[in-house]
Amino acid sequence: MNDKLDKYKKVISKDDLSSLDLGRYQGEIILVDTEHALNEACKEIANCSIIGIDTETKPSFKKGVVNSVALLQIATDKRVYIIRLKSVKMSSELASIFSNKNIIKVGIAVRDDLKDLKKFILLMKKCSRLKYFGTKLGFESIGAKKLSALVLGFRISKDNKYLIGS
Repeated sequence: MNDKLDKYKKVISKDDLSSLDLGRYQGEIILVDTEHALNEACKEIANCSIIGIDTETKPSFKKGVVNSVALLQIATDKRVYIIRLKSVKMSSELASIFSNKNIIKVGIAVRDDLKDLKKFILLMKKCSRLKYFGTKLGFESIGAKKLSALVLGFRISKDNKYLIGS
């Protein structure tokens, strides 16, 4: 295995996870809810070689009712963009980012995100599932919480009170 990866534990128990301090992203977070803000965000994102992606969808508690994606989160090495898809129209700039094979898109559940985004983005290339790579690299715990704890050394919260609402 890669020497750089050998320093990381590959599995974490629930007790060990709960004993870690709660961590928080310290960088800049930009809420994108206008066409102008989306175009500005796309200018930076288009120059990245790798981006993190995640989507948030309002849950449905009725059988057969599926809500569309409300938020698209794109992380660069400088900042995170929270894009309110209900407030902005899909731009050709954003579509070109997702179809650009030179920009690697990574995330925990990229396959699910792709499925959820299909209304907005027709073609997405060069996507990497962290679950797949986590398994290939020997990590046994490959969800967002446990992978963050193993690699970053702190807990993350997926509690709604810490999330930006849709």
